[in-house]
Amino acid sequence: MHLRNQKGMTLIEILLSIVILSIILVTAMKFFPQMGMMNNQNETKQQAVNDVKELLIDWQKKGDNLKTFLADPSSGAISGYDHNDANYYYFKNKKGKLNAEIKIKKTPDLNTNPSKAYLVHIKLKNDRETTISETYGYIIVN
Repeated sequence: MHLRNQKGMTLIEILLSIVILSIILVTAMKFFPQMGMMNNQNETKQQAVNDVKELLIDWQKKGDNLKTFLADPSSGAISGYDHNDANYYYFKNKKGKLNAEIKIKKTPDLNTNPSKAYLVHIKLKNDRETTISETYGYIIVN
């Protein structure tokens, strides 16, 4: 009577399973750097959205200074004044590492006494001048 013991695995089976597992893991590991890069981009974008909203709120609080500025743009009532054209006043500021470009329309969109609503457009750009985030709003001047 000859007994054959077939319990266990051969060396070939073990090596083959390690090779297959390695191929699967190497393929899956290629996705982790891409996910990390996407997380960084999403974090930057979310921070820029929050920063641009904060800037809009800050500019909306400048109602009295804006009234002085609109009466006389050379008064220096608002810092960061850059230039103007036929329709807008342009301002440049910094918000953290980002550059802020603020555009305020010269004529009010809402002209009711005693309040006037001026359109403001704010863009945040990185050091490569790529727009990261932007928002629109109104500044109420009494």
